[in-house]
Amino acid sequence: MFRCVYVALAAAACLCLEGCSSDPRTTATVAEKARDTTLVGAPPAAGASPRRVQAQPYPNTIRAISGEENSTYSRTVVDLMTILDRDRLRLRPIPGRGPLQDLVDLLHRPDIDVAIVQTDALEAMTDQADASKRLRYLFRVPNQELHVLALRDITEIRQLEGRKVNIDRPGSGTHLTARALFDKLGITVEFTTDDQVTARQRLQSGEIQAAISLASRPSSEILDFPSYPSYGQFHLVSIPFEESVSNYIPAQFTADDYPHLVKAGQRVETIAVGRVLAVRDSPRASSRYRRLTRLSEVIHARFDELKQKGHDPRWAEIDLSATAPGWQRFEPAQNLLDRSARQAAEQRASRRIAAETGICSIRASAQGSRSYNAFIEWRQTHDSGKMKL
Repeated sequence: MFRCVYVALAAAACLCLEGCSSDPRTTATVAEKARDTTLVGAPPAAGASPRRVQAQPYPNTIRAISGEENSTYSRTVVDLMTILDRDRLRLRPIPGRGPLQDLVDLLHRPDIDVAIVQTDALEAMTDQADASKRLRYLFRVPNQELHVLALRDITEIRQLEGRKVNIDRPGSGTHLTARALFDKLGITVEFTTDDQVTARQRLQSGEIQAAISLASRPSSEILDFPSYPSYGQFHLVSIPFEESVSNYIPAQFTADDYPHLVKAGQRVETIAVGRVLAVRDSPRASSRYRRLTRLSEVIHARFDELKQKGHDPRWAEIDLSATAPGWQRFEPAQNLLDRSARQAAEQRASRRIAAETGICSIRASAQGSRSYNAFIEWRQTHDSGKMKL
């Protein structure tokens, strides 16, 4: 019986080898359906009596907090909507209210399935231990970079010591990351908390010395700055990557990103904040668990499509198996990654055996037996190594 299974698997693997088969791959046609962009009502304001929210009624509908304040259709959401529609999964985006509030909503609102959140939000939660037990993530999505705008005589972030620095409104992603960053670097500044438009105006008037923004590169708002006669006086300040900020990701800006803020040929160091598709851990028998399992399967199967032209080019920077420090992955998503890793290893072994033996099709022969025995030996060695780990 095992020999038969091996023969079928090896024959299938052999067809994947270059030159082994000229049979074209068949492609499944999936009917496109109209996208439903109806939004649910906004959650009650802080302090208001919570209204009863009806649980998710549609098995093929995923309700997701978009992760960007006052924005329903971020580019990340639009890209995900596109690939999910092809498998009859409907994504209904809901505007975010800041990373911490988004995680609270994910944990407590029965109508929310997913939230796109920055990874450092979990660390900032009041009850981090409890949240860590209840929250999971599927996969990573494109990062956001920290932009520090200042006069050109400020060349490095430590030169902001004792100066006025705007970090956006309390509750925003910029506010959360900026406070954490200055704390980790041990830099004491005078924070202001104006919105981004007001902050850039105050920066140009000299009332503050820097304005910080957490945004995807390149940011249209940063590209539009400055739009006054002071053009040329400002630039993006370097944030050297140090051990104290190792929970973030080293990144950089170039003149290709911001030609008016970075000199040609130069690179400005900064940090990127990872983002994930966060979910809450649900009982296996629940409908939400099944929806999230299906969501994981579709993203995993169609991830390469996100790297194609027409989508955010930064999807190409994402490794689907990349981990998120401090977060646990949703079990079905991890199972998909583990299975892909095993299949890739077995395919490499099949290719190696085929190259060594010169066999491209499995036949009931002595050579086929040797290939089979070699494969079994490889599997036993591989499994033994995993057990030791």
